[in-house]
Amino acid sequence: MALKKGSLVKAIREKLENSVEAQANDTRWSSYIFETNGEVTEFRGDYVQVKFGQVSTPPIWLHKDQLQEQA
Repeated sequence: MALKKGSLVKAIREKLENSVEAQANDTRWSSYIFETNGEVTEFRGDYVQVKFGQVSTPPIWLHKDQLQEQA
């Protein structure tokens, strides 16, 4: 996956559950991160900041392997 700023992505539920990120957070993930497109806004190593514009929430950081690029 060749993510870049502005790419549209969705979270992959199977890769997010039981991950380090899930252990550090409330695991009741909001459905919008799996069902709506988010926009890549920043990179730091293997982590990607994603802003989901459908819902008024702050951006979240996810590992790049937990994201699926949308066409």
